[in-house]
Amino acid sequence: MFEPRLNEDNTDPRCACVLLLDTSASMRGVPLTELLAGLRQFAEDVREDTLARKRVEVSIISFGGNVQVVTPFTEAQHFEPPQLAAGGATPLGQAILAGMQELTQQKRAYKSAGVEYFRPWLVLMTDGSPTDDTSQAVSKLRRLEAKKGVVVMPIGVGDKADMQFLSSLSAERSPALMRDVSSFAEFFRWLSASLGSVSVSASSASSDEGLAGVAQVPLPSPSGWMSA
Repeated sequence: MFEPRLNEDNTDPRCACVLLLDTSASMRGVPLTELLAGLRQFAEDVREDTLARKRVEVSIISFGGNVQVVTPFTEAQHFEPPQLAAGGATPLGQAILAGMQELTQQKRAYKSAGVEYFRPWLVLMTDGSPTDDTSQAVSKLRRLEAKKGVVVMPIGVGDKADMQFLSSLSAERSPALMRDVSSFAEFFRWLSASLGSVSVSASSASSDEGLAGVAQVPLPSPSGWMSA
């Protein structure tokens, strides 16, 4: 399930980004349509960035009823938005654990190949509340963040998103609230620009320990999509 995919002919440092996407029943219809349109926008934008297309690697994990690695880690230049279907509950705890496992395996692949990497990103988007036990997942994620092993980006979508839960995921970053589903395209434009900023920085290292002393890269303003 978590077999790393790495192009060892590419010696550039990598920025791994896991997108944990809510595909529960509440995302049926317009929300899922807008999400898929946003992913297509993201794919186009990141492929046009000369460095990001080689350095950013994207994995998509959906959680709706069950948790599925829809897209294993793929270089941005080869990333194709997947087809997603909505249905079921919201197993956020399982999704977070799956995302961390993906990142752990990919970092091992980088180390084995002698490739440096930037601090990986874990972006979680949900319009609801968890329907499973999240205590273990939250504890592990907070520990990994404290060791500078991940950048956690919690995103709530709409007025029913559980912002209290999302606030528990990161000590470094408050959750962002997306105004409505029409903002998905703007969010993914911001995400591609942010990853582009990371990919041109000098903030890579060969281990999480090496990343501990690296300053955070300034990111573009999220004013186009984030609620006040």
